[in-house]
Amino acid sequence: MTQKIKAFTKLFLPFAIGILLIAAWFLSSRNTVHKTLVLQRQELLVDLISTTLDRDLKTHTSDAQFLARLVAQHFDEKETIEHIEDAFSDFIRTHRLYFILRFLDETGTEQIRVDRSFAGPVVSPSSILQQKGNRYYVRDTMQAGEDDVYISDFDLNIEHGKIETPFRPTLRFGCPVIDANGRKRGIVIMNFEGDSLLNQIRMQAGNREGKPMLCTSDGYWILGLNSADEWGHLLNKTDGPSMSRQFPEAWQTITNQDQGHVITPKGLVTFASTQINPRSIISKTPVSQEAVNGGWKIMTWVPRQDLNVPWINLFIMLTILTFFLVGLGCWYHSQNKIIQAEVKANLRENEERTMAISQSSHDAIAMIDGVGTIIHWNPAAEKLFGYEAHEVMGSNLHTLLAPLKMRHIAEKGLEEFRRTGTGKLIGKVIQLEALAKGGITIPVELAVAAFDFKGKWHAVGTIRDMTQRLRDEQKLKRSEETSRALINAPADSAMLLKPNGTIVAINKVGAQELGGTPQNLIGKSAFNLLSPDFSETHKDKIIKVRESGSPLNFEESQGNRKLHINVYPVKAADGVVDRIALFTRDVTEQRLAEAALMQSEQRFRDVSEAVGEFIWETNKHGEFSFITDDVSLVLGYSSGELLGHMVQEFLPQEDLEDFKFWRRGLYEKPEQFSNIEARLITKQGGMIWLQASGTPYYDTAGEFSGFRGAAMNVTDRKEAEQAIKASERKLRALAESAYDAIIMIDNQGHISFWNDAAERLFGYTEREAIGRDVHDLIASPDEREKSKKGMRGFPLTGKGPAIGIVTEHMGLHKDGLQFPVERSISSFRLGESWYAVATIRDITEQKATEAKLRQLATTDGLTGLNNRRRFMELSEQELSHAIRYRRPLSIFMLDIDHFKRINDDYGHDVGDKVLRFMADISETALRNADILGRLGGEEFGVLLPETDENAAMDVAERLRHAIEENSIQEGEEVLNVTVSIGVSTLSSGLNTIKSLLKQADKALYEAKESGRNRVVKA
Repeated sequence: MTQKIKAFTKLFLPFAIGILLIAAWFLSSRNTVHKTLVLQRQELLVDLISTTLDRDLKTHTSDAQFLARLVAQHFDEKETIEHIEDAFSDFIRTHRLYFILRFLDETGTEQIRVDRSFAGPVVSPSSILQQKGNRYYVRDTMQAGEDDVYISDFDLNIEHGKIETPFRPTLRFGCPVIDANGRKRGIVIMNFEGDSLLNQIRMQAGNREGKPMLCTSDGYWILGLNSADEWGHLLNKTDGPSMSRQFPEAWQTITNQDQGHVITPKGLVTFASTQINPRSIISKTPVSQEAVNGGWKIMTWVPRQDLNVPWINLFIMLTILTFFLVGLGCWYHSQNKIIQAEVKANLRENEERTMAISQSSHDAIAMIDGVGTIIHWNPAAEKLFGYEAHEVMGSNLHTLLAPLKMRHIAEKGLEEFRRTGTGKLIGKVIQLEALAKGGITIPVELAVAAFDFKGKWHAVGTIRDMTQRLRDEQKLKRSEETSRALINAPADSAMLLKPNGTIVAINKVGAQELGGTPQNLIGKSAFNLLSPDFSETHKDKIIKVRESGSPLNFEESQGNRKLHINVYPVKAADGVVDRIALFTRDVTEQRLAEAALMQSEQRFRDVSEAVGEFIWETNKHGEFSFITDDVSLVLGYSSGELLGHMVQEFLPQEDLEDFKFWRRGLYEKPEQFSNIEARLITKQGGMIWLQASGTPYYDTAGEFSGFRGAAMNVTDRKEAEQAIKASERKLRALAESAYDAIIMIDNQGHISFWNDAAERLFGYTEREAIGRDVHDLIASPDEREKSKKGMRGFPLTGKGPAIGIVTEHMGLHKDGLQFPVERSISSFRLGESWYAVATIRDITEQKATEAKLRQLATTDGLTGLNNRRRFMELSEQELSHAIRYRRPLSIFMLDIDHFKRINDDYGHDVGDKVLRFMADISETALRNADILGRLGGEEFGVLLPETDENAAMDVAERLRHAIEENSIQEGEEVLNVTVSIGVSTLSSGLNTIKSLLKQADKALYEAKESGRNRVVKA
């Protein structure tokens, strides 16, 4: 054992030291790169959060300035409080990041307070307003100048002296309210939802490795690692968790620098300070903004373990595994060296034992060196090949035993073996032919193995005589092939069973039926794989076949399947049945097809009888070879009377020549024909019209065999057509003199009459129109499908949605032009069919006149705008929509300033030009959805759907400015025109067009009185 350990240590120790050094270097370098990347990502994250926070705070200061200026503007109004409350409500509704807006007077007392709730803005009554003069943010804001904005600490919202629960992180923005005289009238305070900033910080950090943190300049948590640690300085927990206590090493650096990073025993801390500090004033002029208590600190923390590569544990395990594998390899290698010596000692003993085995073996054993010289030849080889050992020792094996045709291949393989010790025969067992003494060829089985002896390759071969075995194998193979062919030849299930049901052989189809493969089903009982009822039936049949020795055929049902089963006995040499061959064929589809064929034939006969047709077939000579029985209802002859006869035998003499000519061409070049009409003489001597269709059929060799087809009695239709033609001649005489288009169609919508007026109206000649579908020809594409749908019941009833009434439609001219027409339709019955006659008139001029009248009734003739009546109609419609769906709506009235002076100074022509100028500018400036109209004189009205008061004021101001910016050139003089506008908006008190216009008119009057060229809201 000591010797083994020494050998192992000597081999393993250098490997172990090398692996350890390489692993340590690799892990150290990867950790350094990983730590650098983590640091870069954290610095970018902290910078992103800091920049975003500073930007958002600056944005909110502008909101405070806006509200302060808004409050200052309303101090001179009569209803100051109400206007400010409305403005605050609108602001908090659209700015959801603020939850309280307040206006406090010079003493710090709340005068107006609006809270945001789930239901919307809530204005606090005066009874619950509070005195906030003692709060630090109120005192500090009071010290700010005009347009200065004060930013409070990041703290929790306090109501009535208590911290609101659940906690509501809050930032307050304050701005003084300075009136027009420069007097400070109070301050505006906005409570900002602090959670939105904190959530934004969390969102920006996302799932990165760094955990975001935010603390005060004293180190107290605003956003900490644990929510329970936050706001300790406001909850009298100043001795609780804080940045300075949890990260003392990092805090010492953070308090002395604006930004940077610190690696502590707990991990990496990356930090930056905000540019805007709490409790500071943001002035409109650059001044120092040093905070009373310093700025906020934005930080991220990456735990110590995350600074290492994430796969460090896996790497250590792989290193340990490498140590183990190398150690194991070294151990085995050292043991092999020791064992090798022992093996050599035993080799000689094994050689002697091998020689003894060779001498006693029943198989021939021969050994050769690398050049093919025989160096060993056992007694069995002497017996097999007839050569004594002394005769072959030193001879070439291939020259002695290999047939001449194989000798070259053997010598070539020996060359490769001599170099490499490998070859196609090495390690394999093959069958080949060998030469025995006297030139006799015998089949042998050869197994060759190679070994290296003193640096040279040798081979030893074991040779067995295969003569008798090959004879037996040929017999067995022939028997197996015969059985396999019998089993696998059928495309259906086939199996060979013992009388007890054990499967001896089975084909693939049969195995699939039993839910397996041939390999895993052989040896199993077929009866156990079948259903109990099916199994018992098979047992009885097999017993019967075994006892009788005769085959048996039968059919059985298995579920929805029909199976045809053949059972054959297989007898042994003594005549006893020892095997049963079972063949099963699924005939379900065949039986279903037979039933379907019978049903189809019956259905075919029923249909042909129902539609008044009979089916026929002729041979290649034109003689009837088949005809259905219902032919007797048509011709009076039975089918038996017609078989062997030709069609021309039943034709009138005057039609015979034309029919033979047509038939000759058809039989010379057989092809399908349809709807061929001919007169035939019935058995009773009467004359009928038949309509026939047929197609050629061919035998299996592709030779023409005759025609098959169907024929039906169309005598009634032919007589009706003749009557129609007579009627048409009368109708045409009347229709040709008509001014309106007259068109007649049959029950399929096909045109059968077309007068000259129709040709003039639609552009199609009578030849082009007759036989065409009327809807496809003259109906507009938009109405075509609807018209066709209305015709569906017409063939049966002669009725339809357009029958008997006068309607207006769009007609389609041949050149593609659509035009309005007036149409009246009546129907009549002729024979068994319905027909329709339409009278169509061009109403293009009538429509143009109606459109002109509508325009005159709704449009102002001078400006082209809606007149007062049309404006009121459209406005009432929009008002109804706005009230129903609770949507905003506004109206404003505008009046041209000094319009009377323009008329007096320049004349009414120039005044009209100003009115048209006003209309053009207004149409350009307004939206398509807005309704513009001239109400009278120089007054115009505008209705704005989906527009509240603020938006309406913006639109009115934009329109006023557009008119003011444009001018009218009158000769050498330029006229500048201005307008005054009054605006009113839909509300509970103003909910009619009349009241809205009245309020807008009052506001317009106020705009006139206050100097003109301005917009005033009601």
